[in-house]
Amino acid sequence: MEDDSLNSLIISVLAIPFVIAIQLWVKDRRDRRRNSDGEVEFKTTREALFSFLIEGIAVVGGLAILIAATSGIAKYIINIYG
Repeated sequence: MEDDSLNSLIISVLAIPFVIAIQLWVKDRRDRRRNSDGEVEFKTTREALFSFLIEGIAVVGGLAILIAATSGIAKYIINIYG
């Protein structure tokens, strides 16, 4: 029983840097598209739709992984100390 919760804790803790990397990647992509006035520019509508789709999936997926990791950590704490 303790091995299962320990494995869950390790996976949860290792997922957090992955989420941070995803969020930094999205921020970097957005910053590269900014012009001198600070506005986001796209060359074509297709590029804009593709970026919204990819970045949206990355943000939502990252948040889902973060929620799962947080619940894994909370589950470990409850199982060990509760």
